[in-house]
Amino acid sequence: MSQTFVPDADPRAFRNALGRFATGVALVTVAGPQGPVGFLVNSFSSVSMDPPLVLWSPARTSSRFGHFENARHYAIHILAESHEDWMPRFARDGAGFEGLPHEVNPEGVPVIASAL
Repeated sequence: MSQTFVPDADPRAFRNALGRFATGVALVTVAGPQGPVGFLVNSFSSVSMDPPLVLWSPARTSSRFGHFENARHYAIHILAESHEDWMPRFARDGAGFEGLPHEVNPEGVPVIASAL
């Protein structure tokens, strides 16, 4: 997996965000060849504050693994309880981004504004 650093990121904001994530589910997104792709992970954690690094572990057996293995950029969305309806959407054979409003960041990665 490649890594991208955000040089102007606020270290305090990064630390505060990770400090609020005790455990839970995150949605990782990439731009796939046929459109946006999402992958639910429960393996998201902080690795380093300087440089700001996080870890997430996709299953190699997933049909979506290749999209993430080859991606240059990805976005991690921390899900709140109000995003419970996203779970089946991004689970195996779910609807994914179909009908879900999202934007694309400057790197071409799909991002969902309502995520934390």
